[in-house]
Amino acid sequence: MSSVPGYPIRGVRVLGYPDESAFLDDLFGPHGVRTGMLAAVNAEKIVAAGRDLVLRAVLDQADYPYADGISVVRSIRRKYGVDLDRIAGVDLWQSMMERAGREQAKVFLVGAKPRVLQAVREKITAEWKVDVVGSQDGFFDDADRPDLFQRIRDSEAAIVTIAMGSPRQEIFAAQCREIHPEALYMGVGGTFDVVSGQVRRAPLVWRRAGLEWLYRIGSQPTRIGRLRRVAEYAGYHFLNRL
Repeated sequence: MSSVPGYPIRGVRVLGYPDESAFLDDLFGPHGVRTGMLAAVNAEKIVAAGRDLVLRAVLDQADYPYADGISVVRSIRRKYGVDLDRIAGVDLWQSMMERAGREQAKVFLVGAKPRVLQAVREKITAEWKVDVVGSQDGFFDDADRPDLFQRIRDSEAAIVTIAMGSPRQEIFAAQCREIHPEALYMGVGGTFDVVSGQVRRAPLVWRRAGLEWLYRIGSQPTRIGRLRRVAEYAGYHFLNRL
């Protein structure tokens, strides 16, 4: 468990890491990779957690909830006067894999289409010498979970990353850690699609402006429904209902 202070936004705790580097240094402690569960927190997820009790429970269980969305960062600055940077999940995961390669931490990958998963596995093995001790694409039944959890435990993975979308990936992590508690779990959403080149990430100028979410909606129209939750969160922010 982190000693970094937490800042609740509409009841969802967010740890106040000043930047990605500080977060990584905490996760990779002096005695190896810490155990526990990460949770990326953004505006959409905070709004959804207000209605979805399962998602809310999973976020409450997270050991390392971090500010993945720029709206959350701005809300923390507004409510608490704390200056911190957004920690983008895609960037954090890639930095984590690079660090895992350097420190020879075992990694297990879960989720995505088979060809995407294979491309990610090959990339991080070649680029960062990551010790990938196992993988499983996202096409499996609930009945297969106990066997998969056992595979992860038998692999002795120190880091388990799950690309299944929220809240499925967080629920998977919460269930798996009951079988294999000696690991750090991170849900990564569509990160594997970005890393494998299947999905183009927003240009840097969009990211620096805090508009990566808008670029993703524009490039993936199926996400347009999420604008409603973003707009609802904006109302909470500007009306000081945080």
